[in-house]
Amino acid sequence: MNSFQRNLRSIKAACFVLLLPALLTGCGVTGTGSVSFQAMTNSYREVLEGYANDNILINVIRASEQLPMSFLDMPNVIGTGSVSAAIGIGTNIMSTNPASVSGFFSSSAATTGTYYAPNASFAVNNGFNFTQSSLDNQSFMQSFLSDLKPEDIHNLTNNNAGPKSVLYSLVIENVQIRDDSGNVVQSWNNDPTSPQYAEFQRTLYRLINSGLKTEVVNQREVLSGPMTLDFVSQNMDKVAPFYGMPNVMLVPAEGKYKTRMYEFVRQTPKTRMCLMKNHKEENLQKQFTDSAFCNPHYTNADRPHNVIGDLSNPAATHDGRHTLVIKLRSPRNIYSFLGAVASLQLQPNPKVIKIKNSDNFAANPAMVQDLNDDDSSVPLFVVLKNNHSARPISMINYRGETYSIPADRANRSREVLVLLSEILTMSKVPGSIPPSPAVLINCTA
Repeated sequence: MNSFQRNLRSIKAACFVLLLPALLTGCGVTGTGSVSFQAMTNSYREVLEGYANDNILINVIRASEQLPMSFLDMPNVIGTGSVSAAIGIGTNIMSTNPASVSGFFSSSAATTGTYYAPNASFAVNNGFNFTQSSLDNQSFMQSFLSDLKPEDIHNLTNNNAGPKSVLYSLVIENVQIRDDSGNVVQSWNNDPTSPQYAEFQRTLYRLINSGLKTEVVNQREVLSGPMTLDFVSQNMDKVAPFYGMPNVMLVPAEGKYKTRMYEFVRQTPKTRMCLMKNHKEENLQKQFTDSAFCNPHYTNADRPHNVIGDLSNPAATHDGRHTLVIKLRSPRNIYSFLGAVASLQLQPNPKVIKIKNSDNFAANPAMVQDLNDDDSSVPLFVVLKNNHSARPISMINYRGETYSIPADRANRSREVLVLLSEILTMSKVPGSIPPSPAVLINCTA
Protein backbone atom coordinates (compact mmCIF):
# COMPACT_ATOMS: atom_id res chain seq x y z
CA MET A 1 0.00 0.00 0.00
CA ASN A 2 1.52 3.36 -1.05
CA SER A 3 1.44 6.59 0.96
CA PHE A 4 -1.48 7.99 -1.10
CA GLN A 5 -3.70 5.04 -0.24
CA ARG A 6 -2.71 5.19 3.43
CA ASN A 7 -3.53 8.91 3.66
CA LEU A 8 -6.84 8.45 1.81
CA ARG A 9 -7.83 5.72 4.27
CA SER A 10 -6.95 8.08 7.13
CA ILE A 11 -9.24 10.74 5.67
CA LYS A 12 -12.13 8.26 5.39
CA ALA A 13 -11.65 7.10 8.97
CA ALA A 14 -11.57 10.65 10.24
CA CYS A 15 -14.72 11.51 8.26
CA PHE A 16 -16.56 8.50 9.71
CA VAL A 17 -15.56 9.37 13.26
CA LEU A 18 -16.56 13.00 12.82
CA LEU A 19 -19.81 12.22 10.98
CA LEU A 20 -21.00 9.73 13.58
CA PRO A 21 -21.92 12.37 16.23
CA ALA A 22 -23.45 14.49 13.46
CA LEU A 23 -25.70 11.60 12.46
CA LEU A 24 -26.61 11.03 16.07
CA THR A 25 -27.52 14.68 16.23
CA GLY A 26 -29.66 14.12 13.14
CA CYS A 27 -31.51 11.32 15.00
CA GLY A 28 -32.19 13.84 17.71
CA VAL A 29 -33.73 16.09 15.10
CA THR A 30 -35.86 13.16 13.96
CA GLY A 31 -37.19 12.80 17.48
CA THR A 32 -37.90 16.49 17.61
CA GLY A 33 -39.82 16.24 14.34
CA SER A 34 -41.86 13.35 15.68
CA VAL A 35 -42.71 15.24 18.84
CA SER A 36 -43.64 18.26 16.76
CA PHE A 37 -46.02 16.17 14.66
CA GLN A 38 -47.66 14.69 17.75
CA ALA A 39 -47.97 18.14 19.31
CA MET A 40 -49.60 19.38 16.13
CA THR A 41 -52.22 16.60 16.12
CA ASN A 42 -52.97 17.25 19.80
CA SER A 43 -53.33 20.92 19.04
CA TYR A 44 -55.65 20.09 16.15
CA ARG A 45 -57.92 18.06 18.43
CA GLU A 46 -58.15 20.95 20.86
CA VAL A 47 -58.87 23.39 18.04
CA LEU A 48 -61.60 21.12 16.66
CA GLU A 49 -63.25 20.87 20.08
CA GLY A 50 -63.22 24.65 20.43
CA TYR A 51 -64.44 24.97 16.84
CA ALA A 52 -67.54 22.88 17.63
CA ASN A 53 -68.31 24.68 20.90
CA ASP A 54 -67.84 28.11 19.34
CA ASN A 55 -70.13 27.11 16.47
CA ILE A 56 -72.88 26.35 18.99
CA LEU A 57 -72.36 29.49 21.08
CA ILE A 58 -72.34 31.93 18.16
CA ASN A 59 -75.65 30.53 16.89
CA VAL A 60 -77.22 30.82 20.34
CA ILE A 61 -76.17 34.48 20.36
CA ARG A 62 -77.55 34.94 16.85
CA ALA A 63 -80.83 33.42 18.01
CA SER A 64 -80.88 35.74 21.03
CA GLU A 65 -80.70 38.71 18.66
CA GLN A 66 -83.19 37.13 16.23
CA LEU A 67 -80.62 36.97 13.46
CA PRO A 68 -80.17 34.19 10.87
CA MET A 69 -78.24 31.17 12.05
CA SER A 70 -75.45 29.63 10.01
CA PHE A 71 -73.50 26.44 10.70
CA LEU A 72 -70.13 25.33 9.42
CA ASP A 73 -68.54 21.91 9.39
CA MET A 74 -65.05 20.52 8.87
CA PRO A 75 -65.65 17.32 6.86
CA ASN A 76 -62.11 16.57 5.64
CA VAL A 77 -58.72 16.84 7.31
CA ILE A 78 -55.64 15.63 5.43
CA GLY A 79 -52.23 15.49 7.08
CA THR A 80 -49.09 15.99 4.99
CA GLY A 81 -45.45 15.48 5.89
CA SER A 82 -41.96 15.30 4.37
CA VAL A 83 -38.49 14.30 5.59
CA SER A 84 -35.19 15.31 3.96
CA ALA A 85 -31.62 14.48 4.96
CA ALA A 86 -28.18 15.47 3.63
CA ILE A 87 -24.61 14.49 4.56
CA GLY A 88 -21.43 16.24 3.40
CA ILE A 89 -17.86 17.13 4.31
CA GLY A 90 -15.95 20.34 3.93
CA THR A 91 -12.16 20.16 3.71
CA ASN A 92 -9.21 22.53 3.63
CA ILE A 93 -5.91 20.74 3.03
CA MET A 94 -2.67 22.72 3.48
CA SER A 95 0.61 21.18 2.32
CA THR A 96 4.22 22.26 2.28
CA ASN A 97 4.88 20.17 -0.85
CA PRO A 98 1.73 20.13 -3.02
CA ALA A 99 3.72 19.21 -6.14
CA SER A 100 3.85 15.53 -5.19
CA VAL A 101 1.06 13.20 -4.07
CA SER A 102 2.99 11.95 -1.04
CA GLY A 103 3.93 15.49 -0.05
CA PHE A 104 0.34 16.71 -0.48
CA PHE A 105 -0.89 14.10 2.05
CA SER A 106 2.18 14.22 4.26
CA SER A 107 1.63 14.05 8.04
CA SER A 108 3.06 17.49 8.43
CA ALA A 109 0.01 18.92 6.62
CA ALA A 110 -2.10 18.59 9.75
CA THR A 111 0.06 21.24 11.40
CA THR A 112 -0.36 23.77 8.62
CA GLY A 113 -4.12 24.40 8.71
CA THR A 114 -5.55 21.23 7.22
CA TYR A 115 -9.00 20.38 8.49
CA TYR A 116 -11.99 18.15 7.67
CA ALA A 117 -15.49 19.51 8.55
CA PRO A 118 -18.25 16.90 8.15
CA ASN A 119 -21.86 18.10 8.26
CA ALA A 120 -25.32 16.51 8.33
CA SER A 121 -28.77 18.03 8.08
CA PHE A 122 -32.23 16.56 8.76
CA ALA A 123 -35.53 18.39 8.23
CA VAL A 124 -39.14 17.44 9.00
CA ASN A 125 -42.09 19.37 7.58
CA ASN A 126 -45.73 18.59 8.36
CA GLY A 127 -49.09 20.25 8.00
CA PHE A 128 -52.83 19.85 7.63
CA ASN A 129 -55.20 20.69 4.81
CA PHE A 130 -58.86 20.87 5.75
CA THR A 131 -62.10 21.97 4.16
CA GLN A 132 -64.62 24.18 5.91
CA SER A 133 -68.09 23.64 4.47
CA SER A 134 -71.28 25.59 4.95
CA LEU A 135 -74.42 23.73 6.03
CA ASP A 136 -76.68 26.35 4.47
CA ASN A 137 -78.37 23.91 2.11
CA GLN A 138 -81.74 22.27 1.69
CA SER A 139 -80.83 18.84 3.07
CA PHE A 140 -79.55 20.20 6.37
CA MET A 141 -82.24 22.83 6.78
CA GLN A 142 -85.09 20.39 6.22
CA SER A 143 -83.75 18.23 9.04
CA PHE A 144 -82.85 21.24 11.20
CA LEU A 145 -86.36 22.70 10.92
CA SER A 146 -88.20 19.38 11.47
CA ASP A 147 -89.50 18.48 14.90
CA LEU A 148 -87.55 15.85 16.79
CA LYS A 149 -89.16 12.43 16.94
CA PRO A 150 -89.63 10.13 19.93
CA GLU A 151 -86.87 7.97 18.41
CA ASP A 152 -84.48 10.91 18.77
CA ILE A 153 -85.44 11.42 22.41
CA HIS A 154 -84.95 7.71 23.03
CA ASN A 155 -81.40 7.95 21.67
CA LEU A 156 -80.60 11.13 23.61
CA THR A 157 -81.68 9.58 26.92
CA ASN A 158 -79.00 6.91 26.46
CA ASN A 159 -76.08 9.35 26.65
CA ASN A 160 -76.27 9.95 30.43
CA ALA A 161 -75.32 13.57 29.77
CA GLY A 162 -77.37 14.85 32.70
CA PRO A 163 -80.75 14.68 34.42
CA LYS A 164 -83.90 14.31 32.34
CA SER A 165 -85.02 17.77 33.45
CA VAL A 166 -82.24 19.25 31.27
CA LEU A 167 -83.09 17.19 28.19
CA TYR A 168 -86.86 17.70 28.41
CA SER A 169 -86.45 21.44 29.06
CA LEU A 170 -84.65 21.68 25.74
CA VAL A 171 -86.73 19.40 23.52
CA ILE A 172 -90.35 19.89 24.70
CA GLU A 173 -92.24 22.74 23.03
CA ASN A 174 -95.45 22.47 25.02
CA VAL A 175 -97.69 20.11 26.96
CA GLN A 176 -101.42 19.95 26.23
CA ILE A 177 -104.49 18.27 27.67
CA ARG A 178 -107.26 17.56 25.15
CA ASP A 179 -110.84 16.39 25.58
CA ASP A 180 -112.58 13.69 23.54
CA SER A 181 -113.36 16.22 20.80
CA GLY A 182 -109.70 17.15 20.40
CA ASN A 183 -110.17 20.58 21.98
CA VAL A 184 -107.30 21.90 24.09
CA VAL A 185 -108.44 21.97 27.71
CA GLN A 186 -105.16 23.23 29.13
CA SER A 187 -101.77 24.09 27.71
CA TRP A 188 -98.32 24.90 29.11
CA ASN A 189 -95.76 26.48 26.78
CA ASN A 190 -92.05 26.10 27.34
CA ASP A 191 -91.35 29.80 26.87
CA PRO A 192 -88.89 31.34 29.38
CA THR A 193 -90.18 34.84 28.57
CA SER A 194 -93.76 33.95 29.55
CA PRO A 195 -95.14 34.87 32.99
CA GLN A 196 -96.56 31.31 33.12
CA TYR A 197 -93.17 29.67 32.59
CA ALA A 198 -93.05 28.55 36.23
CA GLU A 199 -96.27 26.62 35.68
CA PHE A 200 -94.74 24.81 32.74
CA GLN A 201 -91.78 23.85 34.89
CA ARG A 202 -94.07 22.53 37.62
CA THR A 203 -96.00 20.47 35.06
CA LEU A 204 -92.78 19.15 33.55
CA TYR A 205 -91.46 18.15 36.98
CA ARG A 206 -94.71 16.31 37.72
CA LEU A 207 -94.46 14.41 34.45
CA ILE A 208 -90.83 13.50 35.15
CA ASN A 209 -91.75 12.47 38.69
CA SER A 210 -94.40 10.21 37.17
CA GLY A 211 -91.72 8.50 35.09
CA LEU A 212 -91.89 10.28 31.74
CA LYS A 213 -89.78 8.13 29.41
CA THR A 214 -89.57 6.56 25.99
CA GLU A 215 -90.26 2.95 25.17
CA VAL A 216 -90.07 0.85 22.02
CA VAL A 217 -93.15 -1.24 21.22
CA ASN A 218 -93.96 -3.49 18.30
CA GLN A 219 -96.77 -2.08 16.23
CA ARG A 220 -98.76 -4.84 14.56
CA GLU A 221 -99.82 -4.39 10.94
CA VAL A 222 -102.12 -7.01 9.38
CA LEU A 223 -101.12 -7.74 5.77
CA SER A 224 -103.63 -10.46 4.80
CA GLY A 225 -107.08 -11.71 5.56
CA PRO A 226 -107.70 -14.72 7.81
CA MET A 227 -107.04 -18.10 6.18
CA THR A 228 -106.62 -21.73 7.12
CA LEU A 229 -103.33 -23.60 7.10
CA ASP A 230 -104.65 -25.77 4.30
CA PHE A 231 -105.23 -22.68 2.17
CA VAL A 232 -101.69 -21.49 2.89
CA SER A 233 -100.12 -24.81 1.95
CA GLN A 234 -102.18 -25.10 -1.24
CA ASN A 235 -101.35 -21.57 -2.41
CA MET A 236 -97.67 -21.24 -1.65
CA ASP A 237 -97.10 -19.39 -4.92
CA LYS A 238 -99.46 -16.64 -3.74
CA VAL A 239 -98.23 -16.34 -0.15
CA ALA A 240 -94.50 -16.79 -0.90
CA PRO A 241 -93.92 -12.99 -1.30
CA PHE A 242 -95.02 -12.46 2.31
CA TYR A 243 -92.23 -14.70 3.56
CA GLY A 244 -89.68 -12.57 1.75
CA MET A 245 -90.73 -9.36 3.51
CA PRO A 246 -88.80 -8.27 6.63
CA ASN A 247 -90.42 -8.71 10.06
CA VAL A 248 -93.40 -10.58 8.53
CA MET A 249 -94.75 -13.76 10.11
CA LEU A 250 -97.79 -16.03 9.99
CA VAL A 251 -99.67 -15.93 13.31
CA PRO A 252 -103.09 -16.97 14.63
CA ALA A 253 -105.75 -14.47 13.59
CA GLU A 254 -107.50 -12.46 16.29
CA GLY A 255 -111.24 -12.87 16.47
CA LYS A 256 -113.81 -15.63 16.87
CA TYR A 257 -113.83 -18.19 14.06
CA LYS A 258 -115.27 -21.69 13.84
CA THR A 259 -111.96 -22.90 12.41
CA ARG A 260 -108.47 -21.88 13.53
CA MET A 261 -107.47 -19.05 11.21
CA TYR A 262 -104.12 -17.45 10.48
CA GLU A 263 -102.94 -14.16 8.99
CA PHE A 264 -99.71 -12.52 7.90
CA VAL A 265 -98.67 -9.62 10.12
CA ARG A 266 -95.68 -7.30 10.22
CA GLN A 267 -94.21 -6.26 13.57
CA THR A 268 -92.70 -2.77 13.25
CA PRO A 269 -90.75 -1.28 16.19
CA LYS A 270 -92.16 2.12 17.16
CA THR A 271 -90.92 4.51 19.81
CA ARG A 272 -93.39 6.36 21.99
CA MET A 273 -93.29 8.63 25.00
CA CYS A 274 -95.28 7.53 28.02
CA LEU A 275 -95.68 7.82 31.78
CA MET A 276 -95.11 5.16 34.38
CA LYS A 277 -98.07 4.28 36.58
CA ASN A 278 -97.11 4.79 40.21
CA HIS A 279 -98.50 6.06 43.48
CA LYS A 280 -96.59 9.35 43.32
CA GLU A 281 -98.94 10.91 40.79
CA GLU A 282 -102.24 9.07 41.20
CA ASN A 283 -104.17 12.12 40.00
CA LEU A 284 -102.46 11.86 36.63
CA GLN A 285 -103.40 8.23 36.43
CA LYS A 286 -107.04 9.11 36.99
CA GLN A 287 -106.99 12.09 34.63
CA PHE A 288 -105.50 10.59 31.45
CA THR A 289 -106.41 7.71 29.18
CA ASP A 290 -104.44 4.49 29.32
CA SER A 291 -102.61 5.46 26.14
CA ALA A 292 -100.60 7.97 28.16
CA PHE A 293 -98.99 5.26 30.26
CA CYS A 294 -96.29 2.69 29.59
CA ASN A 295 -97.89 -0.72 29.80
CA PRO A 296 -96.56 -3.85 28.10
CA HIS A 297 -99.93 -5.58 28.44
CA TYR A 298 -101.88 -3.50 25.92
CA THR A 299 -103.60 -5.53 23.22
CA ASN A 300 -102.23 -5.28 19.71
CA ALA A 301 -105.34 -3.38 18.62
CA ASP A 302 -104.42 -0.57 21.01
CA ARG A 303 -100.83 -0.28 19.85
CA PRO A 304 -101.25 2.15 16.92
CA HIS A 305 -102.80 4.74 19.25
CA ASN A 306 -100.27 4.55 22.05
CA VAL A 307 -98.20 7.52 20.95
CA ILE A 308 -97.70 10.72 22.91
CA GLY A 309 -96.34 13.54 20.79
CA ASP A 310 -98.05 12.43 17.57
CA LEU A 311 -100.58 15.23 17.16
CA SER A 312 -101.96 13.71 13.96
CA ASN A 313 -103.04 10.52 15.71
CA PRO A 314 -104.07 11.21 19.32
CA ALA A 315 -105.52 8.42 21.38
CA ALA A 316 -109.27 8.23 21.80
CA THR A 317 -110.64 9.36 25.17
CA HIS A 318 -113.12 7.46 27.28
CA ASP A 319 -114.72 7.56 30.74
CA GLY A 320 -114.41 11.34 30.83
CA ARG A 321 -110.61 11.19 30.86
CA HIS A 322 -108.36 13.33 28.71
CA THR A 323 -105.56 12.85 26.23
CA LEU A 324 -102.04 13.97 27.11
CA VAL A 325 -100.14 15.46 24.16
CA ILE A 326 -96.48 16.41 24.23
CA LYS A 327 -95.15 18.40 21.27
CA LEU A 328 -91.43 18.20 20.59
CA ARG A 329 -89.26 21.00 19.27
CA SER A 330 -87.15 21.22 16.15
CA PRO A 331 -83.38 21.77 16.55
CA ARG A 332 -83.98 25.30 15.24
CA ASN A 333 -86.46 26.04 18.03
CA ILE A 334 -84.08 24.60 20.63
CA TYR A 335 -81.56 27.29 19.65
CA SER A 336 -84.33 29.90 19.78
CA PHE A 337 -85.22 28.73 23.30
CA LEU A 338 -81.59 29.02 24.47
CA GLY A 339 -81.32 32.36 22.70
CA ALA A 340 -84.23 33.59 24.82
CA VAL A 341 -82.55 32.19 27.95
CA ALA A 342 -79.32 34.03 27.06
CA SER A 343 -81.17 37.25 26.20
CA LEU A 344 -82.90 37.32 29.60
CA GLN A 345 -79.63 37.08 31.51
CA LEU A 346 -77.84 39.65 29.34
CA GLN A 347 -80.43 42.38 29.95
CA PRO A 348 -79.70 45.33 32.28
CA ASN A 349 -81.95 43.64 34.85
CA PRO A 350 -80.88 40.04 34.30
CA LYS A 351 -83.17 37.08 34.83
CA VAL A 352 -81.53 33.69 35.14
CA ILE A 353 -83.54 30.62 34.18
CA LYS A 354 -82.89 27.89 36.73
CA ILE A 355 -83.69 24.21 36.70
CA LYS A 356 -83.93 21.43 39.25
CA ASN A 357 -82.04 18.17 39.22
CA SER A 358 -84.73 15.58 38.50
CA ASP A 359 -82.42 12.81 39.70
CA ASN A 360 -83.17 14.00 43.25
CA PHE A 361 -86.98 13.85 42.96
CA ALA A 362 -87.18 10.32 44.36
CA ALA A 363 -85.28 11.25 47.53
CA ASN A 364 -86.98 14.64 47.94
CA PRO A 365 -90.53 14.69 46.48
CA ALA A 366 -91.14 18.22 47.82
CA MET A 367 -88.78 19.57 45.14
CA VAL A 368 -91.39 18.87 42.49
CA GLN A 369 -93.85 21.49 43.76
CA ASP A 370 -91.56 24.06 45.38
CA LEU A 371 -90.29 26.24 42.53
CA ASN A 372 -88.94 28.89 44.91
CA ASP A 373 -86.37 26.54 46.40
CA ASP A 374 -83.19 28.06 44.96
CA ASP A 375 -80.99 25.68 46.94
CA SER A 376 -82.06 22.82 44.67
CA SER A 377 -81.98 24.84 41.43
CA VAL A 378 -79.05 25.88 39.24
CA PRO A 379 -78.89 27.96 36.04
CA LEU A 380 -79.80 25.98 32.95
CA PHE A 381 -77.42 27.78 30.56
CA VAL A 382 -75.04 30.65 31.32
CA VAL A 383 -73.60 33.13 28.82
CA LEU A 384 -71.33 35.96 29.96
CA LYS A 385 -70.77 39.17 28.02
CA ASN A 386 -67.41 40.97 27.99
CA ASN A 387 -66.27 38.99 31.02
CA HIS A 388 -62.69 37.67 30.90
CA SER A 389 -62.31 36.73 34.56
CA ALA A 390 -62.63 32.96 34.14
CA ARG A 391 -61.20 30.40 31.74
CA PRO A 392 -64.26 29.65 29.57
CA ILE A 393 -65.42 26.53 27.78
CA SER A 394 -66.06 28.69 24.73
CA MET A 395 -65.41 32.34 23.85
CA ILE A 396 -66.37 34.22 20.68
CA ASN A 397 -66.19 37.76 19.38
CA TYR A 398 -69.39 38.76 17.63
CA ARG A 399 -70.45 42.20 16.43
CA GLY A 400 -67.93 43.95 18.65
CA GLU A 401 -68.82 42.04 21.83
CA THR A 402 -67.24 39.07 23.56
CA TYR A 403 -69.45 36.20 24.73
CA SER A 404 -68.32 33.20 26.75
CA ILE A 405 -69.59 30.12 28.57
CA PRO A 406 -67.93 29.76 31.99
CA ALA A 407 -66.22 26.49 32.85
CA ASP A 408 -67.51 26.25 36.40
CA ARG A 409 -69.91 23.47 37.35
CA ALA A 410 -72.41 25.68 39.13
CA ASN A 411 -74.74 25.44 36.12
CA ARG A 412 -75.92 22.98 33.47
CA SER A 413 -74.08 24.56 30.53
CA ARG A 414 -71.84 21.52 30.01
CA GLU A 415 -74.79 19.15 29.71
CA VAL A 416 -76.56 21.57 27.37
CA LEU A 417 -73.49 21.73 25.10
CA VAL A 418 -73.31 17.92 24.96
CA LEU A 419 -76.98 17.65 24.00
CA LEU A 420 -76.77 20.45 21.43
CA SER A 421 -73.75 18.81 19.83
CA GLU A 422 -75.57 15.48 19.55
CA ILE A 423 -78.77 17.07 18.25
CA LEU A 424 -76.77 19.02 15.65
CA THR A 425 -75.03 15.84 14.56
CA MET A 426 -78.38 14.06 14.13
CA SER A 427 -79.45 16.93 11.84
CA LYS A 428 -76.58 16.19 9.46
CA VAL A 429 -78.44 13.77 7.24
CA PRO A 430 -76.71 12.28 4.18
CA GLY A 431 -76.06 15.01 1.64
CA SER A 432 -76.18 17.84 4.17
CA ILE A 433 -72.39 18.30 4.15
CA PRO A 434 -71.60 19.13 0.51
CA PRO A 435 -68.14 19.30 -1.08
CA SER A 436 -68.94 22.94 -1.90
CA PRO A 437 -69.27 25.72 -1.04
CA ALA A 438 -66.10 25.14 0.88
CA VAL A 439 -62.92 26.97 1.78
CA LEU A 440 -59.65 25.04 1.58
CA ILE A 441 -57.32 26.08 4.38
CA ASN A 442 -53.65 25.07 4.58
CA CYS A 443 -51.80 25.05 7.89
CA THR A 444 -48.10 24.13 7.92
CA ALA A 445 -45.73 23.87 10.81
